Amino acid sequence: MQAELCIGIGEAHRESSKDQEELMKRHLQAIGTAATSILLALSMAVVPAIAVKAEDITLRLPSWWFGEPGNEIWMNQVVQDFMDANPGIKVDGYNLPYGSYADQMLMEMSSGTPPDVIHLTNLNIGDYLRNDLLLPLDEFMAESDISAETFTPAQFASPIVTDGQTYGVIHMVANYIPFYNADLLAEAGFEEFPDNPADFLAMAQALSNPPESFGYAAMVKPGSYVETYMDVAQWVIAGGGSFAVDGKPTINAPANIAAIEQFKSLFDAGVMPRDVDKSTYRQMWWQGKVAVLFDGSWMMGFARAENPDITPKLRTALMPWPGHLTASAFQIWSVPRGAPNPEAAFKLIEFMQSPEQQVKMVSITNTVSPRFGSLPEGYLDENPWFHSFQEASDKYAVSIMPEGLEAYGNEILKIIADKIELILYRDADIEASLNEAQSEVEALISG
Repeated sequence: MQAELCIGIGEAHRESSKDQEELMKRHLQAIGTAATSILLALSMAVVPAIAVKAEDITLRLPSWWFGEPGNEIWMNQVVQDFMDANPGIKVDGYNLPYGSYADQMLMEMSSGTPPDVIHLTNLNIGDYLRNDLLLPLDEFMAESDISAETFTPAQFASPIVTDGQTYGVIHMVANYIPFYNADLLAEAGFEEFPDNPADFLAMAQALSNPPESFGYAAMVKPGSYVETYMDVAQWVIAGGGSFAVDGKPTINAPANIAAIEQFKSLFDAGVMPRDVDKSTYRQMWWQGKVAVLFDGSWMMGFARAENPDITPKLRTALMPWPGHLTASAFQIWSVPRGAPNPEAAFKLIEFMQSPEQQVKMVSITNTVSPRFGSLPEGYLDENPWFHSFQEASDKYAVSIMPEGLEAYGNEILKIIADKIELILYRDADIEASLNEAQSEVEALISG
């Protein structure tokens, strides 16, 4: 599951021996218990908070962003700015690579020494919610300016809000929208990007000349169920569908069937490469061999690094459906239960997500902020392609995970993706396949 949130959520995390030494020095933990036992022990334990004076507070903030180019610049800067603005509170911010993050956090929590702030995603927050490992933040939120007037709607939906309580603050938004080569479209007679699936299919067919070039690409190579799920979910969500509503599976809903029929039409039309992985077809895109991807804002950075000559040709658009609903992944700041300084921890989160700091984040990292009005002055003039990403975040972002079923994420994603693979490669009946998936998921969550 975590492979894709490496979307931008960690496309290039490297773990060095130096990192590990530093972590071992910080936390001498020799834990051989299986993860399940750890979570069980955690769910039964109560770790009292330690009362401290403000001048004694040191907040621990582990994050993979401290180890990523560009992102680490902003992280180091925002931490320093916070300490300058809050004398007596220190922040111990340090790199913990994405690949080892979840295991390390479980180890620290099991020993009763959780960090003050934890860095999660909407793909893994369900594991923590299911085991009651996160502190509700509503009391702190009520005193902050984080509201429906200032933040993306996703901040107030599942899984951030679960059972009426808020368990995190969205750090950044990873939207999947069309990123396309305008020159290729113009050569095929398309001056405007399509605004509906039927016209998109027609355009993709006109732009395809396999195996040399393709109109569109998605993860349809068998064996990568998370990525397949995420790429198909983009179509389902854009078409107004959902694999779950309020914690109840809706996998076989009519809107889902219609969306997968559209996706199957694209597949059968031969407009997308089949036997390649995501990194390969992304490379084909910046080489001009794929006209359109539904992908994230980080793709411009890849193109600039790998083929700068193509970047003036690249454009973005909202999803080609009337409602423009956009499948989105989120990075999230949360506070663990038993955190030593929860009030100060939220103060740090609130500072990082403040208007001033979010403007700096966008300017430095080119990521999408969940806070409205966070674009630096002149930014869109210099980066017009970014406008669609920001608009999608502000108006149309929908969590890519099945709503209310995040705790079962891995299992549910695999059930759905396995049926999609049968539909694509064995021409399995779409409605019958989704009925089977519905039954399997119902059995899973009832057990």
